[in-house]
Amino acid sequence: MTILDWLFIGCCSAFLIAFVIALFSFALSFATAKDFNELKKRRPKNKQKRKRWQRNRQQLKKKKNAQVKRGIIFIVLSILFLSGGLYARYYQLTNLSKTDGNIIVQSYFVTDEVNKTLTSLQNGSDVGESKQKLMELTSLLASYGSSTPSNGLSKEGQTLLNRYYVQLREYGSNTYSLSEEQLNNQETVSTYINDLKRIEQTQKKVFKEFNVNETALKQKK
Repeated sequence: MTILDWLFIGCCSAFLIAFVIALFSFALSFATAKDFNELKKRRPKNKQKRKRWQRNRQQLKKKKNAQVKRGIIFIVLSILFLSGGLYARYYQLTNLSKTDGNIIVQSYFVTDEVNKTLTSLQNGSDVGESKQKLMELTSLLASYGSSTPSNGLSKEGQTLLNRYYVQLREYGSNTYSLSEEQLNNQETVSTYINDLKRIEQTQKKVFKEFNVNETALKQKK
C-alpha cells in the first residue's frame, strides 16, 4: 500500500471516531439540558436550598455548554478529516504514481531517440550502427511496456495508461527484431515511423489526462 492509501484509511478512521464522539457529546448535552429544565422547575422556596439549587443549575449549564462545544469541535474535526481523506483519494485517482511517472518521462525521451534514429536511416546513416542503437532503445520500450498501471488510478486513467504500455511493449518488441535488410528498406522504416507517431498521440493523451508538462520535457531534450 502507498502512503496515499494509508493517508486515506487514516483520515476515514479519524473521521468516524471524531463523528461518533461528536454525536455522543450532543446526546449528552441533550440529556444535561433535560436535567437542567427539570431542575429549573423545582425551584425551592427555602433560601439555603435555593443557593444549592442555583449552584447545581449553574453547574448543569456549564456542563451542557462544554458538551455542545466539544460536539462542535469534533464535528469540525470530522469534516476536516473527511475532506483530507477525500482529497488524498482524488489526488491518487488523478495523479501518476512515482513508478508510472518515471516510465512516462523516460519513454518520452526514448521514443524521441527512436524517431531520430529511424529518420537518420532514411537520410542514409549506417544501418549496422543504427540497428545496434535501435536494439538498445527498443529493449527499454519493451521493458517499460511490461509494467502495470497503479491500482490507485481511476478506471479511465488505468485504461489509458495500459493502452500506452501495450503500445510501447509491442512496438519495442517488433522494432527490436528488425534485421539490417529490413532497416535498409525505406518503406519498412517509414511504416515504423508512422507507428511511432500513433504512440506519440497516445502519449499526448496521457500527458493531458495527468497534467504532464510536455513543454518542460522538451526543454530537457
